[in-house]
Amino acid sequence: MKTTLLIVLISFLGITGCQQNNSPKTIDLSKSWRFSPDKKNIGISEGWYKIDFDDSQWNTLDAGTRWENQGYPKLDSLAWYRKTVDIPSAWKGKDVWIKFGGVNDAYELYVNGKSVSSFGEANISFAGKPSFTKVSDKLKYGQSNLLVVKVNDWGNSGGLWRLPVIITTDKSETDLFKPLSETPFDPVKEGYKLFWQDEFNGDKLDKTKWFVRGVGPRGVGYITPDAVEVKDGVLKLHAFIENDSLKVGAVGTYGLFETTFGYFECRAKLQKSTGNWAAFWIQSPGISQGEDPAKFGTEIDIFEYFKKQGGDFVSHNLHWAYGPNQQSTGAFLSKVEGVGEGFHTFAVEWTPEKYAFFVDGYKYYEIKQAISHIDEYIILSFEPAHSWEDLKDAVLPDVFIVDYVKVYKKK
Repeated sequence: MKTTLLIVLISFLGITGCQQNNSPKTIDLSKSWRFSPDKKNIGISEGWYKIDFDDSQWNTLDAGTRWENQGYPKLDSLAWYRKTVDIPSAWKGKDVWIKFGGVNDAYELYVNGKSVSSFGEANISFAGKPSFTKVSDKLKYGQSNLLVVKVNDWGNSGGLWRLPVIITTDKSETDLFKPLSETPFDPVKEGYKLFWQDEFNGDKLDKTKWFVRGVGPRGVGYITPDAVEVKDGVLKLHAFIENDSLKVGAVGTYGLFETTFGYFECRAKLQKSTGNWAAFWIQSPGISQGEDPAKFGTEIDIFEYFKKQGGDFVSHNLHWAYGPNQQSTGAFLSKVEGVGEGFHTFAVEWTPEKYAFFVDGYKYYEIKQAISHIDEYIILSFEPAHSWEDLKDAVLPDVFIVDYVKVYKKK
């Protein structure tokens, strides 16, 4: 009897081990999503992301094809995708990611009823860019899991329109947004010399270099001088609620320091919360006066940190020709493990031929488009959220801390 039990146990362990070894690394999610437009923006209030929501009356669409080609030719609004997927028990303890080949234009991902990440903002499309979210701690292993994607399309094509759409334990699928360079960039070794700097010593903002920029309404909040502080050798741009109003800080060098070309770098500690975001950027005073970026300038977003993108990403963007014909390129995402913790450096090398974007000295992108050839000024800002809904998970007060800003130039 004991021998028989031992044989059964060995057989069971052998089968279990075989199942674990044969567990797939990747599951295709491209087929058979439940789908519904949300033109009246009622999805959140009606709980379309919840596990117990009944989507049986929704249509069925596939990913990899825009929704215009699947029965929704004039849909430019919110729409929702829902799908259940069985996650192998063998995946427990592994890193698991959901990857989208391209979503037009922006999206928010929910797993088992919880929002886990968002990609894209108004006029900053992720249509042609892969994106992925680590969801290991949101899954139920050996069980069915609900995936929900809320997509916001501002025009033209919409939806989960590019493959792959997968859930995977294969780390090679996430090997995106990595640096182009293997060694850190040193501006001095590359022939640059320090031209301008502020290390924020003292106990107040140096008004020969900076002013509080854009005082007044912005987003759902207000830029105010009392959200700007210099203390302990750093600049602190705060975000806080006072009298039911969101207050944030921003500073700029307009009229005090403007220049063309160079290596622009800041060392900063990013915000902890979602909704509001830290930004370091350069702008032309005349950007709205014409459409030629060489003559009228380009907004150069050296970095923006939308923590809802997953925590380990910063983005870089270019915008020009402010007005009805505004053009943009980006967002270009850089993945930096732990970028939301401690201090990091963020920089752009702006030359007559290109923009090169750096994080911690490593080059992530070179863009040879929309090159400005005119003087522009520096901005540091803690940008307020676009809506109060975006602040639903925010923890305030919060702060964006800058240790220094340095500008290097060549002769």
